Amino acid sequence: MSRKIRLLLAGGGLLVVVALALAVFTGIRFWSMNAEESARDSAAQAAREHTLTMFGRDPKDVSANINKTMGFLTGSAKQELQKNVTEHKIAETVKKDKIVTIAKVEGAGVMENTRDTAKVLVYLNLSTSRNTNTEEVQIDQSRIVYDMVKRDGEWLISTIDILTDDSLASRVQQSDGPAPSGAVPIPSGAPAPTQAPAPSTQRPPAP
Repeated sequence: MSRKIRLLLAGGGLLVVVALALAVFTGIRFWSMNAEESARDSAAQAAREHTLTMFGRDPKDVSANINKTMGFLTGSAKQELQKNVTEHKIAETVKKDKIVTIAKVEGAGVMENTRDTAKVLVYLNLSTSRNTNTEEVQIDQSRIVYDMVKRDGEWLISTIDILTDDSLASRVQQSDGPAPSGAVPIPSGAPAPTQAPAPSTQRPPAP
């Protein structure tokens, strides 16, 4: 076999190797992008569902509701709820005063995420009545940011940050670079409470 033919064969083999490498790289990148997009959608949906469970209150099932909430919290969020449940006797108070809180998620969007982590912004409206008096209803509006992690296929909430105007200003000042693709920016115009919904007889406790 002549040297020219050997060179041609070697060059052709190299091209095949390069083409295969590019195909593998493109496939991995495409898979990664699809995985992150899928994670973004599932994290937002989980945040909606978790919010309705965590902030809703009804004397009929408040204890079961708290136990269910414990199942999708982890880290400091879970520790804080456990502390509030004990110190503020949440279940007992809800039953005694017949507190009913209806949670409604007005919107939820992922600010940033990977395949197994996410930061999700949730708009929450709470309607609270007590002692079956449906004519006196307290309305509360909140903006909440969850840090979430995915474990064994389930999204868990690890930290909860209820935004105030001051915290919004601080976040805006710290944000220098462009937003990630598909991210939801933190809004500045919606109303926000001056503090996190505290465990009380007027509204459900925030973990």
